[in-house]
Amino acid sequence: MVSLELLKETNKKLNICDDLSVDKNKNIIFVYCPPKVGSTTLVSSIRMSAFNKFTVLHIHDELMLKVLCNIDNVKVIDIIKYNRDLGKNVYVFDIYRSPIEQKISQYFEKLSTYHFNNSPQLINNYNVNKIIRRFNNLFPHLSKEDNYKNVYQIPTPESFNFQKKYILQNINGIKYIKLRLKDAESWGNILTEILETKITIINDYETDNKPIREIFIKFKNCYQIPENLLNIIQDCPGLKYYYSTEEREKYLNNWNNKKTICVIPFTSDEYILYEKITTENQYVFEVQRTHYLDEGCTCKACQLKRDIIIDKVERGEKVNQKIIHNESAVEYLKQQAQTKVKLIVGRRTRIKNQNQNENQKKLSSIFGNSINRPASS
Repeated sequence: MVSLELLKETNKKLNICDDLSVDKNKNIIFVYCPPKVGSTTLVSSIRMSAFNKFTVLHIHDELMLKVLCNIDNVKVIDIIKYNRDLGKNVYVFDIYRSPIEQKISQYFEKLSTYHFNNSPQLINNYNVNKIIRRFNNLFPHLSKEDNYKNVYQIPTPESFNFQKKYILQNINGIKYIKLRLKDAESWGNILTEILETKITIINDYETDNKPIREIFIKFKNCYQIPENLLNIIQDCPGLKYYYSTEEREKYLNNWNNKKTICVIPFTSDEYILYEKITTENQYVFEVQRTHYLDEGCTCKACQLKRDIIIDKVERGEKVNQKIIHNESAVEYLKQQAQTKVKLIVGRRTRIKNQNQNENQKKLSSIFGNSINRPASS
C-alpha cells in the first residue's frame, strides 16, 4: 500500500497541480502505453490543441518514472487512481500498433545507443544486411506489451469497436481509451468526440526524420520477413483482437508478399545474455528530455508559439518546430523588441508628419497658397 504522503510528493515531482478550480488541473490525461506506438504524436497534439484545459502526462513504465523524475516505489496505476480520488477527471490512453512495424520502430529507437553502440552517422554507412540480421535475432523478444489488457487491471470488452475505431470504458471514475495507430488520420475526430474539445493532430517524432534515417530507409526497402517469424505474427493475440478479419488478412497478405527463408533467432537465454553484454558495453546513454514538439511549458511565450503552430497545421502547412521554453522565450523577446521598435519608428514618423503639417499651415497663412504652386519655367 503506497502512502498518501508518497503519492502527494509524486504529484509534485510530475508537476501535477491539485488546485481543482483550474480546468487544466482538474482534467488530467495519462498517455500510459508501450513505446513506439505513436504516443508522442498523441501527447503533442493534445497539448497544442487544448493546453489550457488538460494536463497531459506521458509515461511508459515505472523505470521511466525513476530515470526522469527520481520516483521510486510507486506504480503508474497508483498515481492514476490517486488523482481520481482527488476528484479529477482522469483519462488513460493506450495505443495499438501493428506488431511488425512496432518491433522495427522499437529496434531503431535504440539502434545507435544500445544495439550497435555507435554514432548514427557511422551506422548509416553499415551494410544493411548486418542491421537486418541483428533484427531477426531479436524479433521474438521485441514489443510484446499491451497495457490495456495486461497492466490497467480492468476487464476488457469481448471485441474491439471497429465502427467507432476505439474502446472507451468508464471504470470506477476513470475513462480508459484504446486507440489504433492505423486510425491516426481519424484521431482528430475521435479525440474531439472523447474530450469534447477540438483536437488538431500534429505528427511528431517520426523515424524518417531522425539521424538514422538513411539506414532506416535502406532497411524498409530491403527487409523481407523470414517465414517462421511471420508465423509468430499470424498467431499474435493482439492482431486477432484489434484488427478485424479483413484487416488482419490484408495485413498478413502484405507481409506474405515479402516473405523469405526461415532463420534461427535468439532463444530466451541467448536474449538475456545479449541484453547483459549489450548493457555492459554501452557507453552512449540517451535520456530524451526534449522528446516532444510541445514540452508543456505554461509561459506566455510558449503559448503564443503554440497558437502559431496550430494555425499553420490547420492551414495544411507542415511544421517541425518544437516548443522549448528557452527558445520560445528568446523568440518572444525578439518579437517584442521588434514590435517596440516599430511603435517608436511609427510614433516618430507621426510626430514628424504632424510637425510638417503644422509648418505647412503656418507658411500657408503667411504666404497663401502660392507656396504650393510649381516654380515657373
